[in-house]
Amino acid sequence: MATASGPNLAKIKTRPGPATHIRNGEYSAASRALALGSYFISGCMAINASQFLGAPLYLINEDWYNAWIAFTKQSWGLLTTSMTQCWAPTVVRVSGHKSVRGELLKTTEGNLLSNFPERLILIANHQIYTDWLYLWWIGYTNGMHGRIYVVLKESLRRIPVIGWGMQFSQFIFLKRNWEKDKDRLAAHLQKLNSNTLAPMWLMLFPEGTNLHPVTRKSSKKWADKNKIPDMQHQLLPRSKGLQFCIQQLRKTVPYVYDCTIAYEGVPKGQYASEIFTIQAAYFGGKPPKSVNMYWRRFDVWSIPVDNDRDFDNWLRARWIEKDQLLESYQETGRFPADTGVDELPDGRKRRGAGYIETEIKPNKWYEYLQIFAPVGLLALVLYMFYGGLPKRFMRDIGKSVAQEPQAHGPENLEELINSTPRIVEVDSTNASAVGGPDGIAVTAEPPSGAKKAIKKLPPRQKGVRKVPIKAKPQVGQPVRAHPKPKKIEVNTPTGSNPPKLKTKPATTTITTATTTSSASKPSAAAAATKPDATEAPRKLEVRNPTDPSKRKPGAKPPLKSTVGPKRSSPPKLEKRANALPKLGVRSKPDQAVKAGEKEPVASTVADKENRPPPKKLGIKPKPDTVPIPAAGKGR
Repeated sequence: MATASGPNLAKIKTRPGPATHIRNGEYSAASRALALGSYFISGCMAINASQFLGAPLYLINEDWYNAWIAFTKQSWGLLTTSMTQCWAPTVVRVSGHKSVRGELLKTTEGNLLSNFPERLILIANHQIYTDWLYLWWIGYTNGMHGRIYVVLKESLRRIPVIGWGMQFSQFIFLKRNWEKDKDRLAAHLQKLNSNTLAPMWLMLFPEGTNLHPVTRKSSKKWADKNKIPDMQHQLLPRSKGLQFCIQQLRKTVPYVYDCTIAYEGVPKGQYASEIFTIQAAYFGGKPPKSVNMYWRRFDVWSIPVDNDRDFDNWLRARWIEKDQLLESYQETGRFPADTGVDELPDGRKRRGAGYIETEIKPNKWYEYLQIFAPVGLLALVLYMFYGGLPKRFMRDIGKSVAQEPQAHGPENLEELINSTPRIVEVDSTNASAVGGPDGIAVTAEPPSGAKKAIKKLPPRQKGVRKVPIKAKPQVGQPVRAHPKPKKIEVNTPTGSNPPKLKTKPATTTITTATTTSSASKPSAAAAATKPDATEAPRKLEVRNPTDPSKRKPGAKPPLKSTVGPKRSSPPKLEKRANALPKLGVRSKPDQAVKAGEKEPVASTVADKENRPPPKKLGIKPKPDTVPIPAAGKGR
């Protein structure tokens, strides 16, 4: 195809009127900024996460890796397109030269359909910061939004999140120093040139930066220095980078496509970069009223890339034509459009596109879901395999907390009991059933750690109370005298068994003598700590003030003892009795006996074995529990 010539300004129509105004929206700037920032940041992070997930593919197969990165770049194109549709809606008016006849089409829904080749070099004038977003949308209409490579400034790669995505997308960053950029650019182009079948759009702006009052002065200064005509609506192009790219890719890229961009609503003498900033367009809801594009195509073989001076003149001539197009747009509000018809050898006809107006939007509303699809799929897989993990973790913690007291269970209860202060349980209702004629048996109070383990033991029998005993004195420690015992009165009816006694918890102590078995004798150290034989032991008296002969006629015998409140049931007495130390206590023969009292009887293991089983409490005495006689009145 022949090289495209300059525009025919005679065919430019008069300006029909202003473009349709796009409503800015009803939300405030703060709410728009919050919504846009949340969507943009979440989308960028999702794209970055997808790129990180696909990074190991580079070690397996480079083609697979490139295909995955192309998928993530498609997500980037959908992200910017959906952002523009929601927060900066605008109309795109596209027309072209006859060199692109048949490549700009309009669908039945009124959308733009581009039919550009899969490998090309795309150049354009740089008006505002978002030029490349609109050009990326052109790639979306061509199905090439995942195969675009952009040449950018070095400083852009340092932007968090966005810069990381650009590096994964294999963008080319230049420092604007040809001596440093040449080798880096050659390495990138070599990769793009290695696979001639891989689709590739290389996008670059020969001006190097966007049009601005500061850059405009620099461009004019350069034109005056080199004695070349200056531009009015754009900057002078730089030819080195573009020439090098065409030289490296001319064997695999057949065409160079040129796009001239203009924005409606820019007064003459002002700059679009100062009016349509990112803040004004996306956060303020004031985007351009319309984005106008004029397309041309040039054959690579017709471009003089082997001669620096000729290529510089060729590129400057194309930029002069673009400047004339921009001047005509300022006057008419539109670029020229091709409406001609070509007949192909096979009989088909190829028509010019004319003007195609459409909005920047995806073809389907649900396409934006592709942005979050990889991360969502990963989350779904993790939930399928590890979804119940938090619940199981909390359930295991609950089980461990519930089982923690069982570390001190019945199996080591004897060790816990031996390490705690000893107490005496007294049952004044059935002394023979509790381990002695005086109703005294030795037990222990477990520590707090074993209380839950003992809860499963049988309940405490009624009429049994706990009386603390002082610990055994150490060797050489004097034995202190004990206070007198308290008397407990119990009403007992005549001719019947006495009721079960509920004694009041007392703080009295009972002194016990050092026990010795029949097989062994106490040592000298134990004898030193033995209490004085002349000291009277503690006594537990039970009186019966309600004698049947003294009761009034018709009075009922008391059924409950009035001594002390009702006590809770004891834990499993049998198992606790098994864990007690085996003790034997003999009564002192030389101890004085008061008048009217029975002499205390010494309790031995043999006596306990010959004792009949209990009748009322239903507790079978254990052979390994040795009763301890206590001072008091026997029945």
